[in-house]
Amino acid sequence: MASGEDRISALPEGILLHVLRLLPAEEVVRTSFLARRWRGVWRSVPTLLFTEAKGWGSADRFAQFVGHLLHLRCGGDGPPLDSCDFDFDSDGFMLLPANQRRASNWLWKALPRVRALRLRLRIPEDPGASPLSDMHLFSQHLTRLELVGVGFYDTVVDFTGCPALVELSMDTCDVFVKQLLSPSLKHLRITRCYAHDNYRILISLPNLVSLELIEWGQGRIPLLGSLPSLARAVVVLKESCADQCSQGRFDSCGADDDMCDSCYYYYGDPERGPQYDCNNCIFLKGLSEARDLELSANSDVVVFNRDLKWCPTFTKLKTLLLNDWCLAADHNALICFLQHSPILEKLTLQLSKGPPYVTEAEGIYKPLGQSVASNCLKIVEIKCENVDNKVHKILKILATYGIHLEQISVQQTSGIPGSGCFNFVCTGFSEN
Repeated sequence: MASGEDRISALPEGILLHVLRLLPAEEVVRTSFLARRWRGVWRSVPTLLFTEAKGWGSADRFAQFVGHLLHLRCGGDGPPLDSCDFDFDSDGFMLLPANQRRASNWLWKALPRVRALRLRLRIPEDPGASPLSDMHLFSQHLTRLELVGVGFYDTVVDFTGCPALVELSMDTCDVFVKQLLSPSLKHLRITRCYAHDNYRILISLPNLVSLELIEWGQGRIPLLGSLPSLARAVVVLKESCADQCSQGRFDSCGADDDMCDSCYYYYGDPERGPQYDCNNCIFLKGLSEARDLELSANSDVVVFNRDLKWCPTFTKLKTLLLNDWCLAADHNALICFLQHSPILEKLTLQLSKGPPYVTEAEGIYKPLGQSVASNCLKIVEIKCENVDNKVHKILKILATYGIHLEQISVQQTSGIPGSGCFNFVCTGFSEN
């Protein structure tokens, strides 16, 4: 100000720290030159954010700064930092092997002293160059881990050395492993990740509460083991998922690897013998304790429909969202869920634009006679762009299994952003 009064420096230290925690680490340290009031403030900021190195003139200068600051902030016996972020995705810093080795050292130094760690990289061309490729971490303080563009190539991703870890997020990562271990993890989110085509990742987490597999990338969908604490799961499988039968069958087509890779390796490599139980679910059984489920899949993905042969009873399930995959084989999956969800309260069917789901595959699930749906069911929502023959057939199926038309709400959207939608309550329909 013209008067020379420094109002920013006069702010309480708590407000200054709140502002500084939003800045990159180098900017935080530079505030020590502003005035005497600022000299030691940077040492109390509970976060570290390291971003691109290009502003430093050379990668060596940037690396020296990061190493020195981590030594000062993470080398003593003081309280742990709230968070430490490494964002090296934008400037190519991690493309050099020397910098990859440096990043590994930084992570090992920071990990024991932070509560939340975020690492954003580009997936390396050399699998051995990933800073976390040998994934056996140890930290008594780490509660949240967020990974973007990181590669895992060991047999096991092992977090047993992090007993406080409750939240793990992986986005656009290579996950070429056979098992994920963590006795403490409660929230797992895997988005657009890549796995192996010939084997599955075993996920068996005793304290997991929420699971999100969003736009599963190339490779096999995980094998779900015991998830006794699971309350909510959201699963979205796209066309890149390896669990697709080239013959369009829900049971195994019996073809060899030259004809259908998906069926040949569905239960593991046949030359080594089946690695997974051929008479049990791959996926759905692991979700059987959930209260809230959202299961969406591309029409060619078969893993949900194959699991219907051993479909468990969802004894706690109260809300369920399905998309078009459940309409295949005369609504086989839809009927299965209606008959295996005894306390279901709300069912949502999210239908895509286009003709009815057409498949010549025979449904795997054999309906339990005409047993009706849950007596607890309060509402069925059908979300669609057109109230067409596909919707008409769904209404007939629902009525057949004891769902009254007044319980069904049809929400029609135009498909044009901002144009709104129309809601209908069914009072009857024509047999024609």
